Parts: sequence; structure tokens; C-alpha cells
Amino acid sequence: MKKLKEALSLKFYLKKLLELKDRPDETAKGLALGVFVGFLPINGFQVLVAVTIAAVTRVSKIAAAIGTHVTNPWTTIPVLILDYYVGCLLLNKKACIPHVDFSSFSSILSSGKEIFIPMFIGGVFLGVIFSILSYFGVKKLLEREVNVVKNYVKNIKEKTAD
Repeated sequence: MKKLKEALSLKFYLKKLLELKDRPDETAKGLALGVFVGFLPINGFQVLVAVTIAAVTRVSKIAAAIGTHVTNPWTTIPVLILDYYVGCLLLNKKACIPHVDFSSFSSILSSGKEIFIPMFIGGVFLGVIFSILSYFGVKKLLEREVNVVKNYVKNIKEKTAD
């Protein structure tokens, strides 16, 4: 249980991002892509879609896969509901959710366009916002880490040169 809890923690994913050998910009773009896809109501296909797009656009595939974990077993239902309500707000439509099983993409589709279209629009909107925020935040974090390592190496070289 402890390993599962660790594998789903934010600290675990940040550590994995810091371990990547990609350039900070490439990693940040991959993560932002994954976060964007993570907000779309395509549960079950998010990692596949994000990694495919990452491969085509030549950004970090691992970071893209990590970014999709913005939706996980604990956050999927709240994110989908938020997607729906934001989509209704953007479409100027009254939100009225009938009883729907949000656990799978097929059950959402069976609810028809009345739910899926606002959910998709809301997912795109929220995905854009959170992917932009994650891009700049992670890029800054990774660049800071790169500078720390460069300074450390520079100090070691200076000490050994003396």
C-alpha cells in the first residue's frame, strides 16, 4: 500500500521529471501536453494520445505520460464534472447532469452529446489553462535544477584546478 501511495504522489512525479535527461523546455512541453490531454474526457486513452502527439511533435514522451496523471483514480470524477460545468458555462447552457456512470468513456458517450459536448469544451478550456501553468512552472523548476548542477560542477572544477 505504501508503494502505491508513493507512486500516486506529486513528489514521485516531480522526482521522475527531474531525472529525465531531456532539455528543460522539451520536458516542460511534454508535461504541458500531457496535462492538456489529461483534462479531456477520453479516459482510458489519455496516455496513448499524449505519447503519440509527443512523438510526432518531438517533446518528452515520458513527461507527456506523467502529465496525463492529472486525472487518476481519485481525481477523474471531479475533473470530468468540472469539465462539464465549465463547458456549460462557456456554452451558456444550463447544467443538468442526469445520472451517469463517469467511470468509463463509453458510459459517458452513451449519455449523448448533451453531456459530452460541454464536457469536451470544458476539458479543452481547462486543459489549455493548466497546461500553460504547468509548462512555465515546470520549465522554471527544471532550469533552476540545471543551473544548480552546472554551478556544482563548476565549483568542483575550480577546486580541482587549484
